[in-house]
Amino acid sequence: VEVRALVGAADFYDKNIEGQITGAAARRSPGSAIKPFIYALALDQGLIHPMTMLKDTPVSYGGFNPENFDRDFSGPVHAKDALIRSRNIPAVNLAMQLAPPGLYGLLKKAGMAPLKDENYYGLALALGGAEISMEKLGELYAMLANSGGLRSLRYFKTEDNSRQERHLSGEACYMVLDMLEENPRPGQGFRAEWTADPLPVAWKTGTSYGFRDAWSVGVFGHYVLLVWVGNFDRSSNPAFVGVEAAAPLMFRVIDALRAQEKDLGPLLYPRYKAEQVEVCAVS
Repeated sequence: VEVRALVGAADFYDKNIEGQITGAAARRSPGSAIKPFIYALALDQGLIHPMTMLKDTPVSYGGFNPENFDRDFSGPVHAKDALIRSRNIPAVNLAMQLAPPGLYGLLKKAGMAPLKDENYYGLALALGGAEISMEKLGELYAMLANSGGLRSLRYFKTEDNSRQERHLSGEACYMVLDMLEENPRPGQGFRAEWTADPLPVAWKTGTSYGFRDAWSVGVFGHYVLLVWVGNFDRSSNPAFVGVEAAAPLMFRVIDALRAQEKDLGPLLYPRYKAEQVEVCAVS
């Protein structure tokens, strides 16, 4: 079934195709789930490192006044915390500073199509303004786990997806996932390292404009897991918030997988030349 059937009227969905839609191929707004790629590009271009201080303050760009989900501002915030807490203002500011081809160019080179002209999206692109399918979003997150190498998905072992294109450095991918690993589980009031044998999960959520789509994406072990919660007729629901609707379900799936695979361990991406070192804050 062609994906464009999703934009038809609800009665077409109900009567003509009886729900037989490839949901993973439907294009939807990813919301904040697109932000890790802004940070990866900013890392590659030397604009930030995880502890760079960014501004989360009110701004206006020619009539575009981005706000945070909680309609509040944090002031100065580390890049790592801005990504984990999904602050909109720092993401938009970083997207503006990216040298061409920027986020739009990355999405275009990664095969996200059809894309309208870059000016059509403007700064809203950083907040999920361009629709993307679950399949393509999965490829992008797998690219982070594969150290910047983008491969097409395959559904059968006989398919060959060995060809890959490199769009990000391994170091940038490592640092983005390392930052996302510190994102606590929803509702978790303790640090993961306090638990016995914690499973590292680098994860990010997204909520589309108008509460039509709730996303949660996790990278762990040798898996990339995506969860979408929404209505196929694109109707909105205030309950469709990524961290509240999609993330708990994603972690239930992760826990179920770990129960089956006892040796499911840390993320398996190489670290290249990136490593953590202690430095003196004074000198």
